Amino acid sequence: MEGAMRFAPRSIRVRPIRASLLVVLPLVIVIPGPSGSSASSATGRLQPSTPPPPPPSSRQFSHSFVIRSGPRLSVAGRPFRFGGANIEWLGLAGYGPFDPNGPHFPSNYEVDDAMATAREMGVTVVRSQTMGDSVGCDQCLEPTLGHFNPAAFERVDYALKSARARGIKIISTIIGDDARGGGTGCVYLRWRSISVPGCSLINMPQFWTDQRVLEDVKEHIEKVLDHVNVYTHVAYKNDPTILGWDLLNGGGSPPSWTRRIVQYVRSLDRHHLILSGSVNAAIRGVDLCVGFVYPHWSQPLASVKPGIAACKAAGKPFAAYEYGWDRTNFPTLRGLRVFLRSLENAPEIVGDAFWALQAHNDGHGWMPIPADITDPVTAPRVETGQWWALYYTGIQTLVNTAADMRTRAQVLRRHNYAMRGVRLPAHAIPPAPIVTSAVYGPTSSTEQLGARIYWQGSAGAKAYSVQRATAAAGLWTTVCRRCVTDSDAGYVDDSSGAKGGWYRVIPYNLSGKPGRASNPIQASTG
Repeated sequence: MEGAMRFAPRSIRVRPIRASLLVVLPLVIVIPGPSGSSASSATGRLQPSTPPPPPPSSRQFSHSFVIRSGPRLSVAGRPFRFGGANIEWLGLAGYGPFDPNGPHFPSNYEVDDAMATAREMGVTVVRSQTMGDSVGCDQCLEPTLGHFNPAAFERVDYALKSARARGIKIISTIIGDDARGGGTGCVYLRWRSISVPGCSLINMPQFWTDQRVLEDVKEHIEKVLDHVNVYTHVAYKNDPTILGWDLLNGGGSPPSWTRRIVQYVRSLDRHHLILSGSVNAAIRGVDLCVGFVYPHWSQPLASVKPGIAACKAAGKPFAAYEYGWDRTNFPTLRGLRVFLRSLENAPEIVGDAFWALQAHNDGHGWMPIPADITDPVTAPRVETGQWWALYYTGIQTLVNTAADMRTRAQVLRRHNYAMRGVRLPAHAIPPAPIVTSAVYGPTSSTEQLGARIYWQGSAGAKAYSVQRATAAAGLWTTVCRRCVTDSDAGYVDDSSGAKGGWYRVIPYNLSGKPGRASNPIQASTG
């Protein structure tokens, strides 16, 4: 969810309605047949389908490209449908959703935690706009016209490595959002001294027609596709971790521009899918139609029928690669479940991705709420992560309760596995936390003494226990039994044994099963 929807420093920008990009789905249960077959007949709806072949092994999946055959996708010879997540910040945080601190690189831990959380949610595809698009800032892939940033590429390299290790495919965007600059296209225009009042992704007419700008975009594409990952030593254009290239956030680029860019991408890369809006479904080389479903922005499922019809007529599949999940989009859990079942039961829909997943913060707790605001009255109506940012085990925001967020996350998890045709598994055991600080000293304004413990959160952990011992080897006494979460400011032990004590932290998943304890650490004197 980008472009004209993001919070700008001086104004609130609201997502426009793009009916042409979205599709309506008939609320009938259709049993999909084998890849490439039609499931539109009444007989097909009534008769049981042939059992699908087993999914590819993890290695097969990671090392195989996503292939389109007519209106179906496959990986390693098996049909492929996906439930996915948007994690916009994997290449560069604070670039799309407005961040008062400006763009900054996520850490390895934050990237890995996001990927591990996505995997726990049954996600097999992550859409991340900053893994192909960031221009015009010091930390961007292309900070200034024609100059490219190795440090920024290294962050994308690491995210691809992390995704590959967890069996996740990546959708990368070419022209996306720049919260401070109105949109990536507006940055390209400014580089060529072309002024567009109120420039945004939906108001940049010269971007589509200026030949110099077109060549600038081509240069960016070439540098991205030809870049060789420093960890895997594979060029992006040859990396099966990438599902495809999203030409424009939302997909609504003019056909003439789209046709030229598709031809250029195909001249460099014959492996990956090319994603665009339904208006471009008939263009040779466009593989996957994409669009948004946001009742919040007056884009309900019922508004997208023309788009899916155009894609179906062109023999192309469709993906709802951004949809809203929270109560401003679906006030009831039943409404959310009905919407997700409609996606599951529509064979034209090969995938989807909710907006948007956040991760644990490097150091302790959760990443801050993106595009944050403090007004509870406007929070449900304007562009802010107070309603759309998803923290897997749930946090309290101005719009969502922690319990409702946690419950909806499990609805999404069930849906993601249903899209894959896979039985819902038990929750993963969370990894061992990493204690980042243990200090004995004053713990409050009253100067009360105690040991305050901080740790990096474990993906999938709902709560933690804290144990104390007089030595690193134990014996361990539980001083906090599942009494603390990642929303708390660490844990304070103000008992008499805190001074000089050794501590370790144990994570528990949503089913109450424990993971491994952290390495022990002794509380230092602050």
